[in-house]
Amino acid sequence: MQSRPPVIDYEAPSSTTAIDALGEGDTRKNLLKFGAWMTGSDAGGEDLLADALECACNPDEGRPWDPAQGTFGTHMRIVMRDLAKREQRSSRNRHEVLSPKKVAKAQSMAPIADEALADARKLHRLQAMGEAVRERLATRPLALKVFDARMAGTERADDLSRLFARTVEEIYDANSQIVYHAANVLREQQEAEEAEMKELRERAIKEKRS
Repeated sequence: MQSRPPVIDYEAPSSTTAIDALGEGDTRKNLLKFGAWMTGSDAGGEDLLADALECACNPDEGRPWDPAQGTFGTHMRIVMRDLAKREQRSSRNRHEVLSPKKVAKAQSMAPIADEALADARKLHRLQAMGEAVRERLATRPLALKVFDARMAGTERADDLSRLFARTVEEIYDANSQIVYHAANVLREQQEAEEAEMKELRERAIKEKRS
């Protein structure tokens, strides 16, 4: 039984509201920056935003935007983040049987693949850090909003102050909370990596002696 394709209705009230919101100010530019940060490339960011907009324009089974529940930018970043996670899980579960020609090509591309893997690991680490920081800011609504806005490209305190209708001092306080939790997440990740490396070294020494 084939699954029913998603029903995209660009004329639905929630869809037209979302499309209008996307065209306001720097909303599209900031969401594209967020998409590029999530995927590691500008092209990937464009695809991710397009997929998220389709979700927003599927009133029945998608992720339509309700202005009463939050800003359009926040809603779309949540949808984009969920879609990116789903794609990552799908990629891990995807397997391909390689022909001898494909194997040879893969071997010839090994140096490039190694660099790409290193970049992917770095990006994954940054994304994991970002998610960890977001979780710790869950009880601090303003700091969480500021964090998401900064990840989407809005950095200046005065711009953030106008965006959230808060004083610059409140924005500075939110930034201090972000820095505090980000530093803790980074320290904990470094300690975990050092512990893992130590365990691997000790295991290698034991195997060499046995």
